[in-house]
Amino acid sequence: MTVRSGRPPARERIALGVFLHSLRWVNGGPGWAELARRTGLSVSTLQRTARRTGPVPREENVIAYVQGITDDPRAVTDVMRLWRRARIEERGRLRTLAAPAPAYVRNEADLLAALAAAYEKDGAPPLRTLQRRAGRAGDDVFVLPLANASRIVNRIRLPTDQRQYEAFLTGCNIPHRALGPWREAWHRAHTTHPATTRPATTDSRHPHP
Repeated sequence: MTVRSGRPPARERIALGVFLHSLRWVNGGPGWAELARRTGLSVSTLQRTARRTGPVPREENVIAYVQGITDDPRAVTDVMRLWRRARIEERGRLRTLAAPAPAYVRNEADLLAALAAAYEKDGAPPLRTLQRRAGRAGDDVFVLPLANASRIVNRIRLPTDQRQYEAFLTGCNIPHRALGPWREAWHRAHTTHPATTRPATTDSRHPHP
């Protein structure tokens, strides 16, 4: 345990840092200055990214770090698995959700928890990143408005329709081939309690758009 806080070391953050350091060693470099040139990130940012302690680095910085060292796509897959674990550990929210798997969703409250869990399992990306991944309905219109995304991840309100629901799941990196149980969960929840949502903290008589 650490002397100051009495908390155990962040094991998943350590594992991420160890992987990033070992990647440079296995590939014989490059040095920090060269890696900075390749990635466009500063040396200090790269060094913070590869630390074994401290805040979990940004997703895009981790990917840039790896791609600056190797063009092997398996390295990106491996590091993103470690990054998500570190983010889950850092946020500490997933275990508090008690979210059912899609196949066990019974009602809208269950579905809200399952959606929040999907977001946490993906490392809780910034809402603008989630929105971008979810796709567009037109040249200047996103399928998932930021306000709706915020309400979903905070378990205040479900997506407005199935299109937005599936867009949210896409934004959480759930592949199209895995959407079957989620579609069933959507229909089951709406059939059971078509108008039930968790009470919002704001005045529900005047919902925000």
